[in-house]
Amino acid sequence: MLYRKRCKRKFVLLKKILLSVVLLIIGVTVFCEVHLSDFRPEYIRIQAEILSVNSVCDAVNNTLDRLNYSYSDIAKINCDKNGNVQSIETDSFKINRIKADITKAVQKEIAKVYDNEIEIPLGSFTNISILSNVGPCIPVNFNLTGSFSSEVISTFEQAGINQTIHHIKLLLTSKIMTTSLDYSGKITFTTDFEIAQSVIVGNIPSGYGSLFQTYKK
Repeated sequence: MLYRKRCKRKFVLLKKILLSVVLLIIGVTVFCEVHLSDFRPEYIRIQAEILSVNSVCDAVNNTLDRLNYSYSDIAKINCDKNGNVQSIETDSFKINRIKADITKAVQKEIAKVYDNEIEIPLGSFTNISILSNVGPCIPVNFNLTGSFSSEVISTFEQAGINQTIHHIKLLLTSKIMTTSLDYSGKITFTTDFEIAQSVIVGNIPSGYGSLFQTYKK
């Protein structure tokens, strides 16, 4: 009789322990799901922005390295007999090639990362920095697509007495669309890249004399 009572007590205790474990698991699951619904969209947006910027920069830098244009390849300075700058001519064919090649390279690079899977550590939901990378990871999938437009700009910077630095740069505007089950949004950012530069010695025409001047090609 006493043995049966002890067994019954152990069974009841075991049931309570199992029930507590089940309730704890349910509670943790609900907690994670609630916080995940708030945290996941922002996490996806940040990761998509990082991935997009890195992909764009890699594509542009690789293309510029491949083309390897110097200042004299794309610009010609015409001077008068006194050495004063009369005009600066740019090679429109090479400028357009730079823009076209970079646009293709960026589109190709973004296409490589169309499908993405990131893992969010469970500790990230605690908002405690020391636990941000702790715990099992929850996989999250998202897609990237984008459109791009480029512009070549010319800037002039005073470099001392009778000296001006002429910069030829590319401005690339990227519009990235991110889609997933939990988030859909657009990221727009503009990055500038130095194509070539040269120090011009002598007076330059007033039309080129401003410290910052842009033109489209």
